[in-house]
Amino acid sequence: MPPLARTSASWTLNGSTLGMVEIPIIRSNQPFLWGVWASIREEIFDEISDRWELKGREKKNGPYKGRLANSLSIYPETLNLKLKIILQPVGVRPLFILEDDQHTLALQQNSGITQQQAIEMASFLLHSEGRPPGHS
Repeated sequence: MPPLARTSASWTLNGSTLGMVEIPIIRSNQPFLWGVWASIREEIFDEISDRWELKGREKKNGPYKGRLANSLSIYPETLNLKLKIILQPVGVRPLFILEDDQHTLALQQNSGITQQQAIEMASFLLHSEGRPPGHS
């Protein structure tokens, strides 16, 4: 596969896959979503790629192990956090579940955030290009 390739709703880059970290918003049926990359071993990459267009893949395959391949600026360092990759139905990006239950992002993924927190996070990210305060 070329260094960057697109198949259906999936993007892959040199042994990484694009997926979603979903944070529940308390008293809402809509989550806050982070589109992020996960680094995965070559054999897992091949297995996911081989089954990407297979209907019912989410029932037969995975979960897989990986590591978060992004640094999310509003959290303590997120790069290389261990995660579980849960395949979703064809056309839907995989869901990433963080395994470090002490990290702020994982705590939010497990407990949720308020609607106000979601608005503040989105506003900060949209207006600062994702840079923490004081960084230019």
